[in-house]
Amino acid sequence: MTAPPAPAPARGGAAARVLAGLAVLALGVFAFGWRLGVETSNGDELVYRDAGAAYWRGDVTPNPEHPPLAKHLVGLGGLLGDGSLTAERVPAAVCGVLVAVVLFAVTRRLAGTWTGLLAALLWCALPLAPGVVPAHVARRATLEAPLLLFTTCAVLAAQRVADRSTPGRWAVLGVAVGAATASKLTGAAVAVVALAALWTHRRSWRAALPGAVLAGAVAVAVFCATYLPHGDRFWWGLRTVVAWQLEHAGRGAVQEVAGTVSAFPPWWSAWWFQAQYLGAAGTAALWSAALLGAALVVRRRAGLPVVAALAATTAALVASPLKLPQYHDVAVPPLLVLAAVAVHALLTRPRAGAARLAGAVLVVVVLAPLATVAAGHLARVATTAPADYRVVARELPATAAPVVVWGDAEALRRLRPDLALTGAVAPDCAAAALVVDPTVANRVEGADTAAWVGACGWRLVLRADRLSVWAER
Repeated sequence: MTAPPAPAPARGGAAARVLAGLAVLALGVFAFGWRLGVETSNGDELVYRDAGAAYWRGDVTPNPEHPPLAKHLVGLGGLLGDGSLTAERVPAAVCGVLVAVVLFAVTRRLAGTWTGLLAALLWCALPLAPGVVPAHVARRATLEAPLLLFTTCAVLAAQRVADRSTPGRWAVLGVAVGAATASKLTGAAVAVVALAALWTHRRSWRAALPGAVLAGAVAVAVFCATYLPHGDRFWWGLRTVVAWQLEHAGRGAVQEVAGTVSAFPPWWSAWWFQAQYLGAAGTAALWSAALLGAALVVRRRAGLPVVAALAATTAALVASPLKLPQYHDVAVPPLLVLAAVAVHALLTRPRAGAARLAGAVLVVVVLAPLATVAAGHLARVATTAPADYRVVARELPATAAPVVVWGDAEALRRLRPDLALTGAVAPDCAAAALVVDPTVANRVEGADTAAWVGACGWRLVLRADRLSVWAER
């Protein structure tokens, strides 16, 4: 008697997964690419844009305090796009879309295709906008988008090594770690995934150890290779990036956290920064879900590298004397993976009665605040328009009198090179206007808007997002 034929795979289910994947991919292209050149270029982005352009002209001296790889990518975008702001931001947008793809691959190894799509959806829909710029880091020509892409690739590579230890897989892991570190030194923290992968082979560690050594050697080689275009400044570049970062850690970085300005903010600053764009409820929900996800997968080969990545980056955030808003970005990809795994477990683990209902309620508690934040973020992307410094630059009249700027003077100077800008803090009623950016002014010693306005009798003539412009009545 012949055996009955095996059931054919459900084509409808496969088609649904493909359509859902395409929808998430399209959302990522929209979230990271829509009207990409409209938002003001300011802060670090101006520095990295200038450095990237200079690198491709053969001048490697700008911004030696950070490794060069991400700036080379920014410069390449500008080179291919005739130096336009949109072109310089395209590499970051591409990295943003690729992060979604890699997050899908990482999460699918833990909990299947639909959970992978949820992790990718969270990445594409939620804001990641630390600091003073309300734009996702994948919409800015900064170091963060390449950093997050390569750290996420390192997690995926470590999962593959955990599955099977081969020299080729260890070498790929080394490339990812080296590229992450060459984008920004904080990427070095992801090297912990190599140790996690080695731990999964602890019963045959003697056979796996040469692979881990190979990964370390490849990582160092990749990092050093990004300095080869420096030519005779190769060793200068390597020494400078390390020395500058050590000096930076020693002097701290002035930031306002919870109303207090300090060069060495408290250990919990990263969560405060994250709550500024996710909200307190969204931040608490995301981390709570991620901790549950970590507990569920930490003993699994594919789970340990993800948990290790989140643990290492979190420990670095707490221990580092520097508490800059963007530093917590590197923890976000593993955070989203583990949160998606927790949601999957709450919805699919067999339960009966009240336990099943409680799981569904917890999913709503986790996703509701995140969905609200995501909807607001995507609406802002859809309505992207000139704002802040662009609006102020457009509205300020031509004048020979100085314009006082307690904010990003360089951003305004790029837009209005005809204006004489100054950062004076003593009231000067002969000035043409006073431009105040509270995210910067709160760190300018002696800057007192009320005192200036009171002394000169000026009034508020323009408000552009967070910026205010004061001038004579």
